[in-house]
Amino acid sequence: MAGQDTFDVAVVGGGGAGLAAAVSAAQAGANVVLLEKDHALGGSTAWSVGSVSVNRSPHQRQAGINDSSQAHFEDMEQFAGPLANRDNRVLRTLLVENISETFDWLLSMGLVFVGPNLEPPHRVPRMHNILPSSRAFTQQLSIQAKKLGVTIRLDVEVS
Repeated sequence: MAGQDTFDVAVVGGGGAGLAAAVSAAQAGANVVLLEKDHALGGSTAWSVGSVSVNRSPHQRQAGINDSSQAHFEDMEQFAGPLANRDNRVLRTLLVENISETFDWLLSMGLVFVGPNLEPPHRVPRMHNILPSSRAFTQQLSIQAKKLGVTIRLDVEVS
């Protein structure tokens, strides 16, 4: 059909996760389209408090905090309490083993965080808060997406 666009990757949703996926795919050389049903980017990320729980962050090292992904894994179970047996341990392992690299990637996107702050029941400060607010996630990632040539289409419903 004439006039159709062709893309290597289609990302559905223009919140923080969707924008991060689109930027990452574009960095890997893919021709990417991001489809968002709303009239603006943001998704639920725009409503969040803008914190990330990170082990082995540059901020922790600068504060002299020695942390590990194993300790982070163990501390996260404390949040669930008696429901801990319902947690997906494989996904929790992926999170704690990769969050440091992901956080470094977010910093490379121009995002600025303060912290780490104590986040009980974590045994060491791990909470890093984005400045000036959670909207910075989508603002900075959309800037990067546009620089990388990601096609962003708003007001598009996908089924």
